[in-house]
Amino acid sequence: MTLQNPVSTDELLDAAKKATDRESYRVICKTQLYRIGVGVRVTSPDASFFIEVLVNLSDESKKVDLAKLENITKFLRILQTRKYALNYEDDNCIQCETTKASQDLNEEYLSMKKLLEKQLG
Repeated sequence: MTLQNPVSTDELLDAAKKATDRESYRVICKTQLYRIGVGVRVTSPDASFFIEVLVNLSDESKKVDLAKLENITKFLRILQTRKYALNYEDDNCIQCETTKASQDLNEEYLSMKKLLEKQLG
């Protein structure tokens, strides 16, 4: 895996085929504010690649930061227009996921990384 193309779809697919649950997932980037991961689910005869973004709604201090929440809301609206499914998780974060063709995973990851840095810092 290179810096420009951090996702190896062949490695993900091979790992999923060997896994009992027929799924493979790799965290590509993680900060206090968000985590980006990619994965694949194998269902005979198809494979479905996906990208997941987890966005933390607060930091460890649990203080409400309205400016940060506004930026998160803007980011989530952008993802919604890009057909990401948005779900609230029990651990104070929003899980965002979309499926992508295997050849589009790296481009989507780089796009998400850039968008997150712009919107959330």
